[in-house]
Amino acid sequence: MHNLSLRLRSFAAALLALLIFIPLTAVTLEQAFNSSLTQSMLQQLRVQSLTLISEFELDGNGKHAVMPEQLYNDQFNIPGSGLYAFIQSDEGVLWQSLSTLNWQQQPKFTKPDIGSEAFIEDFEMQNNYFLYAYTAEFETDQEFQPVSFYILQDKHVFNAEKSKFANTLWKWLGLIALLLLILLLVTLNAALLPISRLNKQIRLAESGHLKRIDQRYPPELEKLKKSINHLLDTEQQQRSRYKNSLSDLAHSLKTPLAVLSGTADLPEQAKEPINQIDLQIQRQLKRAVAGTTSTFEQATLIKPVVDKLFNAMHKVYADKHLTLTHNFENHTLGFHGDKTDLMEILGNVLDNACKAALGQVKLSVLANQNKLLIYVEDDGPGIPQDKREHLLERGTRLDSYKEGQGIGMAVVADLMSAYLGQLEIEQSSLGGAKLILVFPRS
Repeated sequence: MHNLSLRLRSFAAALLALLIFIPLTAVTLEQAFNSSLTQSMLQQLRVQSLTLISEFELDGNGKHAVMPEQLYNDQFNIPGSGLYAFIQSDEGVLWQSLSTLNWQQQPKFTKPDIGSEAFIEDFEMQNNYFLYAYTAEFETDQEFQPVSFYILQDKHVFNAEKSKFANTLWKWLGLIALLLLILLLVTLNAALLPISRLNKQIRLAESGHLKRIDQRYPPELEKLKKSINHLLDTEQQQRSRYKNSLSDLAHSLKTPLAVLSGTADLPEQAKEPINQIDLQIQRQLKRAVAGTTSTFEQATLIKPVVDKLFNAMHKVYADKHLTLTHNFENHTLGFHGDKTDLMEILGNVLDNACKAALGQVKLSVLANQNKLLIYVEDDGPGIPQDKREHLLERGTRLDSYKEGQGIGMAVVADLMSAYLGQLEIEQSSLGGAKLILVFPRS
């Protein structure tokens, strides 16, 4: 969850809210509709019962009902209409509507108290029915006699209405949910657009195409923009001061060493230590300065550096008649670091490759989303597997490298470490060594 983007988090939260809200809304509306429909059914059956009571008469002995041949509500007169009525007393069934003509099973009712009504939503027989019952007293020649009126309504139409309403409700709520999701995506993209623009400008500053973030943003992001610009300015000033201080240190040490080296009566055995001190100073200064380049500094194009180094190698190793070739996946590939550091790294690696090569040196540059890869290959004798690790140690010189003191590859290793890179040695398809320089990309 911590690695999810703000857009995905917001969308997931809204989607979760919709997944909870829409079903709850549908269930609530369904229950409200069913309750309303049931109450409406109760009112209708109550009216039907009152109609029957108004049309009902009891004969003098209380054993027979006097009812019209045709009732006002035609549903009582049509067999199987779905609306049925029974009138019962303690003597048994006094009357039943013509709509029950085809009934083969006589229902068993529970009589409510006199003056009371009963309503059952699921009265089960062959089908499900609504049952409304009411008991009233009628006068006979001897006494008052309780008479119960029972109205049954088939639930088929009721269930059909419920199903139709539920289908319509879910269809429209689903459409509303879809429209809400689309609206959410649009508004979410609009709300996060300033963050996307700020992120794009940060990437441009990181790649060196911008010195400062200059676009206007909502108030919530303006403070962040100012903080980033302040960081860029401060980091640039500190880097400049650091480099100037190191440069001053290098010059202040160089002069005394030059005086010592130029002393006429300097013993021969003191010259070598002085040269070693000078090399160590240069190495440590390069190591201290390496990697201090800002991530936000403009990237150094690699191809011009390689072309310059190739020209130098052609002159230095003119007697070997070497063929130097390069292959760039993209000529705009850049190195996020100091140009001098890049020349130092590639210069040492190419110099060693040219020393070892018999006739061919090849340099390839490619990149993916996370890494910048530089391959330097030669057709020389190669580097044995057991000696590859020693090549990176200061002062080590292999037989294939007939000149120099071996400090060049140690400087390369230090610079690679400063840039969080990796130096790997493999066998080249040309027959010699293949050095792989791997730099992380932001």
